[in-house]
Amino acid sequence: MVKVLSFALLSLATAISAVSAQLDRPGQFSRLGACPELGCVFPPDRTNFLAGAKFDVRVEVHGEDKVQPDTKYSLSIRKLSKTDKKNTNKDNKSSKPVDFSKFTKVQADAPESWHFSYFKDAAAYWKNQDGDKNASTTVNVASSAWRNIQLREPGTYEVLLKYQDKTTDEKKVSKLIWNVNAAPKKRKAKNVILFIGDGMTTAMITAARLISKPHISGMYQKRMNMDQFPVLGHVMTHSVDSLITDSANSASAYNTGHKSTSSALGVYADSSPNPFDDPKQELLAQLMRRRSKKNGGKGGVGIVTTAEVQDATPAAVYSHTRQRNEKATIVDQMIHGKNPVVADVILGGGGQYFHSKKGGKSLNGTDYYEAYSKERGYKTVFDRDELLNYKGKGPLLGVFNSGNLDVWLDRNVYKGNLNKTGADPRGSGLPALNQPNLDDMVIKGLEILDKRYRKEGWFMMAEAASVDKMMHPLDYDRALADLLELDSTIGKTKEWLKRMKLDKDTLVITTADHGHSFDVYGSVDTQYFNSFSDSEELEKKNSIGTYENSGWPSYVDADGDGFPDEWNVRYTLAAGTAGFPTHREDFQVNVNGARVPAVAQGNSHHHYPVHVADPRDAPHGINKPGTMSVRENVGVHSLQDVPLFASGPGSELFAGVQDNTEVFHKIAQVLGLGDQK
Repeated sequence: MVKVLSFALLSLATAISAVSAQLDRPGQFSRLGACPELGCVFPPDRTNFLAGAKFDVRVEVHGEDKVQPDTKYSLSIRKLSKTDKKNTNKDNKSSKPVDFSKFTKVQADAPESWHFSYFKDAAAYWKNQDGDKNASTTVNVASSAWRNIQLREPGTYEVLLKYQDKTTDEKKVSKLIWNVNAAPKKRKAKNVILFIGDGMTTAMITAARLISKPHISGMYQKRMNMDQFPVLGHVMTHSVDSLITDSANSASAYNTGHKSTSSALGVYADSSPNPFDDPKQELLAQLMRRRSKKNGGKGGVGIVTTAEVQDATPAAVYSHTRQRNEKATIVDQMIHGKNPVVADVILGGGGQYFHSKKGGKSLNGTDYYEAYSKERGYKTVFDRDELLNYKGKGPLLGVFNSGNLDVWLDRNVYKGNLNKTGADPRGSGLPALNQPNLDDMVIKGLEILDKRYRKEGWFMMAEAASVDKMMHPLDYDRALADLLELDSTIGKTKEWLKRMKLDKDTLVITTADHGHSFDVYGSVDTQYFNSFSDSEELEKKNSIGTYENSGWPSYVDADGDGFPDEWNVRYTLAAGTAGFPTHREDFQVNVNGARVPAVAQGNSHHHYPVHVADPRDAPHGINKPGTMSVRENVGVHSLQDVPLFASGPGSELFAGVQDNTEVFHKIAQVLGLGDQK
């Protein structure tokens, strides 16, 4: 019987007194994110692995300025015994350190060397931004990499990197602890749906509920679909090397069980110049693809998003790169990468990276619509009607916009905003007037996965991307509308699962990859607000009611579809974020499209762009001085934990507070992905 580690104790398993943990170093700038010393190993200290999952290892040894790094370093590994972990100084039963190549039976790639530069502090960074090319520090690197490593035996491993600090001639040892966690081969669920409300927080859910659900005497008469999940948890979202995460490495944590660095997808970010050679981590979808028949057989994979299908969150399901913006290559990785995922369903935007016609940006001018069709058998659809009319069983590629899909509020309410040229995903230069909603894509995707993998099971990631994309420009109405679209889709999905008799076989998870610092602090009488001239800002602010004067907003959902019937109402929410650029605010929906809160100042003496309030945005609003660097022109992500809702078999594992990497391990446990061959 395979022993299953308790995920509630997962973090405690790393607290081994025999080895002192490497504390994270304070400061905003570092030589290399997860590399606090001159010698480092990726994966770094205290990494948790799934037994049998594949991963790469890289060693880097650094020398700053004119100092060259040690090239005679050594890497060894040993599995610790229970006595070692109790620090009894009795290591009779423990294996001795073994050369890493001998232990893993994998030879390192040829040694490499390169150099890069970094900034030691904020003063150096900003001097460089203003033109001082001597403000950076050069780092010389010696490196080795081992590819496709597997540790099959659960337990705790000690990894030792020995090298010489050429600055002081001091011999140094970097000591790391890796924990390899078992997971059962027997599945609790055949299927998993992971809904991600990108950037979604508890405060946003509260606001979305407030504007969409009927209430009497301060009590809601209806709840959101998320509210009805039986299990509630919270997820910590930090990056491996920073407080605040971005969508790439936070989504990667859900798909690999490993922390990473901003902009990185499925890799630990090294310092090499090549954004595609960083040490890789095997993806959940790859594990599904190579699951043995004994464990249930190869499983299906579905990817649905309202963003570009190459964007950070969907790309985290199938891509490996240090730079999320390498979108043209990411399209190629889906079908041509090493051990490619080749998902059964891919639905979203991003048409510009599939072709080289007008506005096209495809890799080497390749027609990837044709490549996906001819090489992998995809049926391709380009609008809502084609999507809904597809009744086949073959793999489906649906691309409905040249960029991100337009948001729900413009697709369904302010439809005139769709009349912009260039949105057609085929490069015709025409608008995209018939884009599907999130529920259209999710239900069609599930139908195909069920046809192809009813027996073996499947995994789907479905993202409401523009919760985040509209929070950035402070367009709260559009962000909340997309959150409501996610909630509506969840309800329709659960109905579909029950109708198809799949509800008892399917784990459904709803969470976010990170948060924004959004909250509501009162309500606004916009009629009173608009009655004053632009110069009467004090009087305009008096329209904001707090505490006993924070009356309920005037949104109404009379038709019961889960969305307000009217968005341009008198009483709205007084809402905002903690991290924002200088801008103007009028607390009213922008009927003409997404907000642009700040623009570059034309006469700045700095070498970098300085942003000021966009005079076209909320022209009759109040001024709000920014809270961040003037280089920022939109709002930013925040520190807060994000909510997680779960229902179905295995959902009990997700209760309580957990790290984002633990979500992967729990999904792997539910799907029986342990100890893959």
